[in-house]
Amino acid sequence: MSEPLCATAVSFSMVPYCPANHPGKTTPANSPSTVSEASPQIQSLGQRSIIELPPELLVMIFDYLEFDDIRRVNATCLAFREVVKENNYIQELSYFARLPRSFRDQYQQTARQQKKSLHLHPFAKPAPRNGRRISFRNRVTKNLPQMSALLCLATLGKMEPCLSYHPVARYKVTLPSFEPGYLNPQTTTHGVCFSRSGGHLLFYGSCLRDSRMLARDDQGQWAQEDLNWSDNNGSRVITGAHFSAGTNHLLTCSSEGCVNTLQPAHHCWNHASKVALTDQTVQFSPSGKYMVTYGRHDPLIVWRMDKNNDWQKMEVCGLSSGAIIGKVLFSPSEQHLALALHGWNELTMLSVHDREAWSAQQVILLKNRTMEYFSFSPVSDQLLVGISFSISLHSMSPGQVSIFSPEPSGKWLETIIFPICYLLEFSSAGNYLFSKYIFGGRDLQLWPRPEKWSDWSLDQPHGRHLNAAGRERLDSAIVLEHEHRVEKTQFSPSDRHILISCTIGTIYIWGKNQAGAWSIQTITDQCVPATTPCFSLSGLHVLTYTHSVAGILGRSQQNDWPLKGVIRQDGILKAYFNPLSEHEVVVLSRTENDNITNITLTIWELNDVN
Repeated sequence: MSEPLCATAVSFSMVPYCPANHPGKTTPANSPSTVSEASPQIQSLGQRSIIELPPELLVMIFDYLEFDDIRRVNATCLAFREVVKENNYIQELSYFARLPRSFRDQYQQTARQQKKSLHLHPFAKPAPRNGRRISFRNRVTKNLPQMSALLCLATLGKMEPCLSYHPVARYKVTLPSFEPGYLNPQTTTHGVCFSRSGGHLLFYGSCLRDSRMLARDDQGQWAQEDLNWSDNNGSRVITGAHFSAGTNHLLTCSSEGCVNTLQPAHHCWNHASKVALTDQTVQFSPSGKYMVTYGRHDPLIVWRMDKNNDWQKMEVCGLSSGAIIGKVLFSPSEQHLALALHGWNELTMLSVHDREAWSAQQVILLKNRTMEYFSFSPVSDQLLVGISFSISLHSMSPGQVSIFSPEPSGKWLETIIFPICYLLEFSSAGNYLFSKYIFGGRDLQLWPRPEKWSDWSLDQPHGRHLNAAGRERLDSAIVLEHEHRVEKTQFSPSDRHILISCTIGTIYIWGKNQAGAWSIQTITDQCVPATTPCFSLSGLHVLTYTHSVAGILGRSQQNDWPLKGVIRQDGILKAYFNPLSEHEVVVLSRTENDNITNITLTIWELNDVN
């Protein structure tokens, strides 16, 4: 069943909401345990000029700008001076500024993860003429033609000065699950998949008897849209889902072992194609353009979606048909596919050399050792690989961490960057490497990424003892100390804040100042023990939840993170921000009614007392 809980959306006014039960105390930025710089009072977010916006939003705004609205590259570089410098946007900006009329077509073909789409992207309409006489640098944010859609910036501008939020349930839908015995958390999946624009969400789960597509209109009202399947069998039980970036197709994996493609129509989604893939692992590329499938008794196949919404097999050259696949990863550009083979002692890279074929290249072949992990940088086609410690009759190796980078010749160049096998991970924006698992428990180690990986090159490690260069690399870490054992670490989208959750439930939020120094901005034990706390897409909020309550921490003008809103709901399983509408929080919860287990999705709107 589904029910809109309010007939009209309530606007977010500037009057703060004051709950009867005040949120618990958090440690402010100027507490004894925090080192923080004084921050001047600044205007609300909607009134600031471009150069006054938080870096998290600058990155997002830059990625979605209408470049036919930009006259001078130089003026724009000044406006985005820090973001342009940090994210290497100068070449991209100069190129696109010279191609104003064909921008969308060029960007759709070349941009990472297809951030724009000519037909369905919310920024597809050209910018209006009004306001173009004002220099881009000095425009007020709320007057930019792009701002009506980007992150609901007007709403964020009203949320920022509010001391607390009043969550209001706006829409609810409940689906029955199978028998309780099927609700094994180790094998059961249930979740929410958001479209790239945030205007659609799919509520699905392997434990649910059906699925629901919800759509939001221009007034912010949510309503159900029909999923028109070609049959009424297992396709309705969805075990995984992915919205494609360019065409807004919905790709789903079903319990019957099929991949289904649905495309939007008038207030509904129609079944377009179906591929049977029984007992196989399925993985989609970030944009949804490619799909890779493999199984214990099935060879690896790379698929490409054609213009008729059908999946077509692509030729893979140089890969043994009997290769045992351990893990598959697409690179950010989707031009490369990394494969762990034969018990993780071999790494093979597939590269697409034209629209119809992929070629295989062996990158690593190990003897008496294995790869512990590998991952691509989130912003470039560079692969981070950890190789395990080994000892044999004639030699000993302490392991190593290497970066593999593609060369113009097509070969992959290895650069050894750590002399032992540290378990490392890239930060959200790729500016840092950090220790994924904390050695010693309480200290988080960070290493700022060098401008060139060759600047970090080390010799092949040998023997039991590290050389001077190896010891210097390990000692060069930035160490963030905590009073309790660290359990999980997450960087904000811009890498300017770090969220740390400890085993006892305490949450730390670190911030980086203009000089690059890190300091604790907030320590809180509210809404804990937390389950996977996370940043919002803008980096301005943190969402944390327990079995019965979800809390929203918001960054204030004083650079601390007070608890601004609390959602009380029994049986919480998961909670999410709507990525492009942070005033909406989606909560999944579980209830028992007459021996029947139900999973309920509730869309909460963060509002004020009015």
